[in-house]
Amino acid sequence: MLQLIENDEQQEALRYFIEKLPQLKQTMESLEEKVAFVQHVLNDKQSLEAMFTEWEEKAEPFRLTPEHLEALATLVQLLPTLVQWLQKAEQFISFVTSVINDRESMAYAIQGAEDIVPIEKGLTILKETNERFQRERDSSPVSLLRMYRLLKHPLIQDGVKYIETLLDVASKHK
Repeated sequence: MLQLIENDEQQEALRYFIEKLPQLKQTMESLEEKVAFVQHVLNDKQSLEAMFTEWEEKAEPFRLTPEHLEALATLVQLLPTLVQWLQKAEQFISFVTSVINDRESMAYAIQGAEDIVPIEKGLTILKETNERFQRERDSSPVSLLRMYRLLKHPLIQDGVKYIETLLDVASKHK
């Protein structure tokens, strides 16, 4: 043993070990505290049961049932179609955003809509109709003769003829 201690290499290692002894002691004490805590927790069955019960309650909504797996498989099968539709929707949204942000395009679109559907004229007609209806409110019952006269009105006649044509065309395409 004395021969080993006389060796310079052994003396250097022993000196290093002695210098590090306070740090080694602190590390060992910390490790002992942590092991004691873990042992205490493992021995406390009530705390462990409460912890696992809480974890199970939190995980409950995420449990996969056969219905979930079936829906997931269906979703995976539909992904190519969904991607195509989403890409088209993205293109449409991009187009609409571009048009909305471009003042000239918006003005042109509004003018085109007014040419097709005279919005101002329609609003004027509705406003005047509401005022007149409120002013001349008639509480008398609607007779068959009155209904017949209403059916003879040119707007009603055109509307009925339009619906009749629509039904003919729809049945032809059926």
